[in-house]
Amino acid sequence: MSFSLIIGEDMKIAIDGPAGSGKSTIAKLLSKKLNFEYIDTGALYRAITYIIKTENLDAEDEENISNIIKNTNFRFHNNKIYVNEICIESEIRKNSISKNVSDVAALPFIRNLVNSVIRKIVDISENIILDGRDIGTVVLPDAELKIFLDATPGIRAKRRYLELLDKNESISLKEIKEEIIQRDYIDSNRDVAPLRKAVDAIVILTDDLNIQEVVDKIYNLLNNDL
Repeated sequence: MSFSLIIGEDMKIAIDGPAGSGKSTIAKLLSKKLNFEYIDTGALYRAITYIIKTENLDAEDEENISNIIKNTNFRFHNNKIYVNEICIESEIRKNSISKNVSDVAALPFIRNLVNSVIRKIVDISENIILDGRDIGTVVLPDAELKIFLDATPGIRAKRRYLELLDKNESISLKEIKEEIIQRDYIDSNRDVAPLRKAVDAIVILTDDLNIQEVVDKIYNLLNNDL
C-alpha cells in the first residue's frame, strides 16, 4: 500500500504505544517534517489530572470534574497545551502528574470527555497526527496510517530518567522503571479502551533506534510501498 498520493489530502496518522515509547517526541518531529497539525492526546489526560490535583478533587467525582472540564477551554499551540489560555505544558510533564495519569485515564467518564474534545479537533482538521494509547483502536480507527511504537521497560525508563534530569527533577532510575511497569499493567488491563495494538498498525521497536531514525522510518513509510 502506498501513502504518497494522499499526503496533503485530509490524511490522519495515529501513533500508539506504551508509556515512555517516544510517541510525543516522534509525533512532534514528524508533524514538523510533514507540516501536519499535531495533537498530543496524552497531554489532555495530563491536563485533566493536573486540574484534579490543583482543585483538590476526588478523581472519581464525576459530576464536579465533568462540569469543570465542559467549561474549560483546551487548545494546542506550537506543540504546547493551554488551559483557559494559560500554558501548563511544563506542569503536566512533572513526575507527580506522570505517576497518577494512568489511574485518571482509566476512568470511563474521563475517557469520554477527552475523546469528545479530540473528535471536535479532528473534525475541523485536515492533515493531522495524534498520539496516545488507544488512538488507532478507539479514537481514530479510520486513520490512513497507524504506528505502534514500543521498547523494553528498561529502555523506556532510561529515556524518561534522562528527560527528568534535564528538568532537574530528583527521582531514581529504579523508581521510574517500577512506575512504567505499573503504568503498563494499568493501561493494558483497564476495562475501558485498554492499550492494544491495532490489527493494521505497523510496529516499530525503538530500543536500538534514535529519535531521528524513527522519524525517518515513518516518513519513508509514507513515501514508499509498505
